[in-house]
Amino acid sequence: MKSAAVLAFALFAATASAAGAQAPTWTVETPKDAEAALRYGRPDTDDQPIAFTCARGSGQVKVSADISRRLGVERVGQTWVDQAGVRAPWPMSVSVASEGASLTLRGQGHPNDITDGTLVLTEFSTRAPLAAAFRKTGVISLTAAGETVQPPPAPKGAVRKFLSVCK
Repeated sequence: MKSAAVLAFALFAATASAAGAQAPTWTVETPKDAEAALRYGRPDTDDQPIAFTCARGSGQVKVSADISRRLGVERVGQTWVDQAGVRAPWPMSVSVASEGASLTLRGQGHPNDITDGTLVLTEFSTRAPLAAAFRKTGVISLTAAGETVQPPPAPKGAVRKFLSVCK
């Protein structure tokens, strides 16, 4: 009986540990020979609700976010089209905000066959007040097609490290 309890506890601990390894988290990568990245998602998976990338010293931050709304309604050959018959990528307005600073930007929606939703892409300047607010607070959100992606605040040190490489 005692060994069954120990086995059950070990199984519970292993399951909790595996579940913990899959929890979404912020990661930052700043390699010298490739794009820098700040991502929120589950490590080692395609589950990344929002990600930021930049070329070193470019002054521009590219943003990609996954929304659940599927804009593509039909496939024509290899290309998705929306309800109006427009082929992907679809132009869209994208709002990015961080504690008192916000930008409304031009963006594009691409079909995301992995999540069955839409991948939203846009970019902003590292000189925008939005970048300063994000650096200061770690808070960021993106709204497109009526949906908002709002991850928990990023570690400020990770945001600073990422944005310093982008400048």
